[in-house]
Amino acid sequence: MSQRAIDALKSHLGPQGWLQGGEAAQLTRDVRGAYGGQALLVARPASTEEVATTVRICRAHAVAIVPQGGNTGLCGGAVPLGDARVMLDASLGEEPSPCIVLSLARMNRIVSIDPLRYTVTAEAGCVVQAIQEAAADVDRVFALDWGARGSAAIGGAISTNAGGINVLRFGNTREQVLGLEVVLPDGRVWDGLRALRKDSSGLDLKQLFIGAEGTLGIVTRAVLRLHPRPPREQTLFGAVGDISRLMDLFALARTVGDAELSAFELIPGDLVDMAIDRSATLIRPIATSSAWHVLVRFSGQEDVTEKLEVFFVEALERGLLTDAALAGNLAQEQNLWDLRDAISPMRMMTGKMLKWDASVPIDRIIPFLDEAQRRACAVHPPAKVIAFGHVGDGNLHLSVWPERPADAAGDQAFDMLCERIVIAIDALIWEFGGSICAEHGVGVENISRLRGQKAPLEFEMTGKIKAMFDPDNLFNPGKVFDSSFRKLTDH
Repeated sequence: MSQRAIDALKSHLGPQGWLQGGEAAQLTRDVRGAYGGQALLVARPASTEEVATTVRICRAHAVAIVPQGGNTGLCGGAVPLGDARVMLDASLGEEPSPCIVLSLARMNRIVSIDPLRYTVTAEAGCVVQAIQEAAADVDRVFALDWGARGSAAIGGAISTNAGGINVLRFGNTREQVLGLEVVLPDGRVWDGLRALRKDSSGLDLKQLFIGAEGTLGIVTRAVLRLHPRPPREQTLFGAVGDISRLMDLFALARTVGDAELSAFELIPGDLVDMAIDRSATLIRPIATSSAWHVLVRFSGQEDVTEKLEVFFVEALERGLLTDAALAGNLAQEQNLWDLRDAISPMRMMTGKMLKWDASVPIDRIIPFLDEAQRRACAVHPPAKVIAFGHVGDGNLHLSVWPERPADAAGDQAFDMLCERIVIAIDALIWEFGGSICAEHGVGVENISRLRGQKAPLEFEMTGKIKAMFDPDNLFNPGKVFDSSFRKLTDH
């Protein structure tokens, strides 16, 4: 049965439309190397019609589909699980399903851009940076932005409801999407490519597919919102004087900057030092060392330098900052944001990393970080806790680095230790009214852990939606939804 599916897919897609063997290997593991497995093949359709036919072929042969954009995700949501077969709930007595990866990399065109409507229409495989550049060419801004902008695809951003550094001013991906085209699990194509700002004609169906990680449908094209391009933009890099008063500093930035405050990032001094030490091009913005730094950006129609200077002077007088530098030209501005892109602990540290993409109410960021350090060390005193993030939306990228026992026989004990740390930090996030999935999605990494965050009724409702769209569980099985939804189809 699997071979017949492979033969049919190869015939349908043509020689440029599929990969197998070594050519497919890099698309079957995630960017961290933490998740992945084998697939029957990697399908590379070049059009919505080819996606739809691929889905129909796979459905006819009971082959599961793992949709994939740029494969930059950090939760294993866009790669196969384990081997060529995706395991379903063993308690249901079902055989696992063979799977393919459906890469949207060839569907990478900007279909149209309309500066008067403030919209751009793009295929799902179009990388975020290409959309940013197309918007800039017509004096507009595409708001989504993060370090992987040059490789992350817009379809993946939509499927995970990605965030980034501009959420404070413009919101998550969900706020940037006006319309979608989606291939459903039965192979039909839903054309929801609308550019309307207002439409109260019933349910907003596109919202079902944003953040669903390809489990309900495969996004093939999107109409995206653009914004006016502010001609003036400037960033301040500052050393925080008293981290317990971070909210006072943020409130001051909002008061002085008002609508012109577009980013407010929190960075630990350790990561700043490591990034600069490992780079031949990054320049240290200020000589003053500090346990914490902030990046504050104002953007507007008029010169924002005066407002940034007012912010700095008052912050200095109140002891909120001890030192700061304002970017004086494009090179200095770029250096500050290159530094922000470079502070990934995953790239700078060795050893086992336990990571969280957490969100908490913004006024509880510092109490949360203090308690996270305490609880991690209560489980494992040598644990090192590192965090940075987006203050304006309460999104913290938290890492815990436990110290592995020196004796080789300690591997099992070390794994149990890591599990205890994960349980402790997850529980802390929920105690603070937060989420363990802020902007990176659920994938496979968080699927079982979410049971502690949401009530059973919420899982029942979402499970019914999954069962309605994909009763055979062929769209990205094992991700986002656990297999309990399958029992709903038996009633």
